[in-house]
Amino acid sequence: MGKKLTCIIVDDDLMSLKIMETLVARNSSLDMVGKFENAIDAANMLANQPVDLIFLDVEMPEMTGLEFIKTLSAPPQIILTTSKEKYALEAFEYEVTDYLLKPIENYARFLKAVQRVQKNIEEKNANSTEEGDSLFVKVESLLENIKFVDIDFIEAAGDYVKIHTSKRMLLVYTTLRAVEKKLPESQFMRIHRSFIIRLDRIENIDISNLQIGRRIIPISNTYKGSLMERIKTL
Repeated sequence: MGKKLTCIIVDDDLMSLKIMETLVARNSSLDMVGKFENAIDAANMLANQPVDLIFLDVEMPEMTGLEFIKTLSAPPQIILTTSKEKYALEAFEYEVTDYLLKPIENYARFLKAVQRVQKNIEEKNANSTEEGDSLFVKVESLLENIKFVDIDFIEAAGDYVKIHTSKRMLLVYTTLRAVEKKLPESQFMRIHRSFIIRLDRIENIDISNLQIGRRIIPISNTYKGSLMERIKTL
């Protein structure tokens, strides 16, 4: 990866902050542009200067790391740092890239997490430059070619996703995150943990929902700001 990834560290424990700063300094692919002892100061910085990656502590006063994630309208890649494994398991519900258990002393584990971030960003960039106009999905024993223009919205359903098209619904064994990586960002957007919508299918929007056809779809506070920035209003 040629371009360095900009990152910040957010941790109220000064010793942990110093350890993470040392690990970041050892990695030539990272450019640390800020370090913060609380999430509020980090949020103020991100409002004016977005970054590629946040190393984020979970247990902090005033605002926890998980609460902080909920405030981000367009979250960057996030690596959680925590001393309690229960938070590490919960982290994936918030779709963070990875987690590191404190005390973070293993550089190899740190490097693996950073490499996962790099892979995610590379795949995202590749998808945005090579969008194409369709996607092959496996339905039972067949690979079906679904045109992006035919998709209305996509819904998580346990170990499956439901792809709602203008003609029918397809049940596909995959995750919403995997589908999201394959969709062109110019046409689609995630608006909830369980929903991705095609932007030009939106018929109306209220405080917490939008409508596509006969379906009312919830809008998460996490994504609402980004959605409002992307739609054209008078």
